[in-house]
Amino acid sequence: MMECSYCGKKIEGVLPHKCKFCGLVHCHNHLLPESHNCVGLEEYKKRNQGRWKDASIFSSIKEYEDEEPEEMINKSKRNKHQISASKKHYKKQNFKEKIKNYFLDRYNDLTYWLKRREHHKYDYERRTSYLITTILIFVASLVGFSIFYSNATKLNEIELWIIKLGGVLILTSLFFAIKFGWRLGKEGINILKRQKNWLKYLIIILFIFLLWQGYTNKDTVLNPVFDTYNKTNFSLFAPVSLGNFSFETDSNSGSSDSSNSGGGWLGGGSGRDVNLIEQEILVLVNEERQNYGARDLTSKSHLDSFARSWSDKMISENFFEHSNLNFAYPSIAGENIGETPIHYNVVGCGSTYSNSQMAKCFVDGWIGSSGHHENMIDKRFSMTGIGVSCDSSKCRATQVFSG
Repeated sequence: MMECSYCGKKIEGVLPHKCKFCGLVHCHNHLLPESHNCVGLEEYKKRNQGRWKDASIFSSIKEYEDEEPEEMINKSKRNKHQISASKKHYKKQNFKEKIKNYFLDRYNDLTYWLKRREHHKYDYERRTSYLITTILIFVASLVGFSIFYSNATKLNEIELWIIKLGGVLILTSLFFAIKFGWRLGKEGINILKRQKNWLKYLIIILFIFLLWQGYTNKDTVLNPVFDTYNKTNFSLFAPVSLGNFSFETDSNSGSSDSSNSGGGWLGGGSGRDVNLIEQEILVLVNEERQNYGARDLTSKSHLDSFARSWSDKMISENFFEHSNLNFAYPSIAGENIGETPIHYNVVGCGSTYSNSQMAKCFVDGWIGSSGHHENMIDKRFSMTGIGVSCDSSKCRATQVFSG
């Protein structure tokens, strides 16, 4: 273990500092020439005083010009005597003084480390305008993305050949949000790196603590994120649409049920047919009734019409609740309603782009709810009506029961 040539302090935990002028090893408190009265530096100045004089850089050259060689030799001897005396004084200290000095050195090392930072501080004055511009564009991009996504259906109604205006605006705002969000993150790391050690590591520890809290409370923290992801209709992100092109000679071949077919370049819901979904729901419900010994339900047109009208109303007026059965149809004894997003990864269902999978998702949801399941397998019911209605992001279904 090496010792400081000036004070005799043992150098632990860090690399020793060797003076390039005198060649002696020093602790960080006595590294600078003015701290350990470096003889080598004086000789170096003497050898180069002519060059320094011409450059007019150092103001202390005059002192060395006035000194006689004999005075410089005497000063060198005095410095060596001081170093030797300091080492002897350290060795003569009693145990109590050594312990005291040891803890004082540890305290000095700690305070030095806590206050230490990178050589260049973060230039807030020069970077403030860049930070403000980046933050404003990032926030504006997020606000624009939210506005464009919530109004994408109306924006896509504006016909620009195959261009989907809503999809173009969504992707553009998302691009700028990612770009300037990345810049903001890099600038934040740049600021963090240039802070003093105590502040830098305090922020890192706080960040790790927040991550741990998020992991331990993932049901309340992550579930809302997944729910938002599952409810996101990614078909709205498509910048172009091929839904208006048809390779059939009959111009009416693609026009049936256009309001509920969904369409789009991504093709997620282009094959949706509410009639097929309703028929598949009836088949799945009757299969579930057979498992409990109940007879199959028979579809009635007037009940189907009522169920379809209620689903259409929930879609068009954007609400989700049961109808007033006793007032509208006194013969109806039970009602189930359901909502399923049109998405490639619905929780518990998977993709709902196909008609059969959409129907299965509705029925599985009703089976998982005790009240809805009781209506489904009630042996008193013999007739039913089923109605499904969809928009670009979701489908809502109504099933009514009668004896």
